[in-house]
Amino acid sequence: MEFRVKDLLNIPSLKDAVVLSGNGYLNNVIKGATIMEAPDITDWLKGGELIMTSFYPIRSFNEEEQKRFIVKLVEKGVSALVVKTHRYVAEIPEPMVSAGEAYRMPIIQIPKEIPYVDVLYPVMGKILNNQVIKLQYYKEIHDRFTALSLADEGPDKIIETLERLIGNPVALFDRNFHCIVSTLPSLAAFELVEKIPYYKQTEGIKFPHFRQIVKYPDLSGQIGYQIVVPVETMNNIKTYLLIGEVHKPLEELDFIAVENAATALSLELVKQFAVAEVDKKFKNDLLGELIEGKVQSPTSIYQNANLIGWDLSGSFAAVLFKVLNHGETISSKRNKWGLSMQNEMMVYDVIHRFLPNEIIGTKSNLVIVLWKIDDKEENDKLWMSKINQTARKIQELLKTQNSKMGLQVGIGNIATSMAEISASFKKAQDALELGEVLHGKETITAFSELGIFRLLSQIEDIGLLKTFIPASLQKLLDYAQANQKDLLQTLKVFLECNQNATRTAQVLYVHHKTAVYRLDRIKEITGMKFEDPEEMLSVQVGLKIINLLERENKPIY
Repeated sequence: MEFRVKDLLNIPSLKDAVVLSGNGYLNNVIKGATIMEAPDITDWLKGGELIMTSFYPIRSFNEEEQKRFIVKLVEKGVSALVVKTHRYVAEIPEPMVSAGEAYRMPIIQIPKEIPYVDVLYPVMGKILNNQVIKLQYYKEIHDRFTALSLADEGPDKIIETLERLIGNPVALFDRNFHCIVSTLPSLAAFELVEKIPYYKQTEGIKFPHFRQIVKYPDLSGQIGYQIVVPVETMNNIKTYLLIGEVHKPLEELDFIAVENAATALSLELVKQFAVAEVDKKFKNDLLGELIEGKVQSPTSIYQNANLIGWDLSGSFAAVLFKVLNHGETISSKRNKWGLSMQNEMMVYDVIHRFLPNEIIGTKSNLVIVLWKIDDKEENDKLWMSKINQTARKIQELLKTQNSKMGLQVGIGNIATSMAEISASFKKAQDALELGEVLHGKETITAFSELGIFRLLSQIEDIGLLKTFIPASLQKLLDYAQANQKDLLQTLKVFLECNQNATRTAQVLYVHHKTAVYRLDRIKEITGMKFEDPEEMLSVQVGLKIINLLERENKPIY
């Protein structure tokens, strides 16, 4: 479509023209034409010009000045130099021809009897005709994509239309580079070989883009080229329009189609985003009624759920996902903080990818899932295993997308009716908070696994909580000697090993006699009777209280 130097040679008046230099650069695009009247013409050039001259203005240049003149033309982006000999310049200087070859400047000699206008008029006519054709094509393409947007055809139709216009397969990828839609399945799966930020042949695309070399596993490892165009949606979130140069390289008119398709996609995705936000608010409001136990009319809830495709029949377990960033302090359900929209959408998308059919919503800093439990899984705890496995996969995928983000997961008990969903949510909150306190960040904790900590966590008065530490254990806490921590750790492990001294020594990596000695010292200091089950139960409770207070950085003594 562009008028190039090679097309210039097809003009009838130039049938006897001779290319003296730059034969390998006849693809240079000609954007205009002018006649050189003065030696300082380079001061007024914009690039892409065809310069016509008799060399009369520079007839006095020496060889070095002639060479520098060619260099200046190249630096200004001149497409070609057309020269006709004259009575003042009978022959084109050899230094200029050599410089033209060396610096990639086509120099074309035409017979002296050819008027400049016989070159100028056809060239400008071709350029103007091309501009008219491009404008007409642009309007046609613009109208076509605008009609698709107004008809609410969606991204699929836009992608299909673009493929027909440019003769190459097209795909749309989300911000994490997962394929949304593709006109050729093999285009959706590729391995990046090299990314090329700048590529001269696509500089006609007047918006950000890059080219990349890829390998297609589904096509026996075939190497191919792609043009990737980031498409802005909302809040600087991008999707990517990808064109596979499978059948032919993109040309100038193809760039017009790509540009209009990118604009249409941007508008369509913004519209979808707005609709999704309204839908999301409706879902969150409905979910809020369920988890807060504010169901006024079950019939109304069922009707609203049916409108958005939620099936509230059967049993559910509330599962909470909280985003953790490096450096964040230990969580508390009383803390108020929120996710950035981008982080929230990233977490939501990752969870939705694994759980496309579950009920998902957001509240403050949480992504909430009402996990459907099959009737046959309620009794054998299969549901718990499935939730753990899927939650772990979600954590791992999120890490690959953002290494600075992690997920804390809390799992509530089964709710066998709509009325019990609120209780399951509250238990999931407790599991989320205590799981981080007891086991650290990025853990998956079920409320049913918390044991006695479920009871202890309900006591907010530290003074009252300390009263449950038995006097014998308190003596060990008050023992102000260097080996106090060793004795306390030995006691914890001894009780965890069912009072087996040999096993205790193995776990602590100490000699059996060392473990026995420590246990004897504990008896001497505290007066504990290891054979008294009631006393040992109270000591175990006391140790868990100590553990809880230490995790929450609260004073024990």
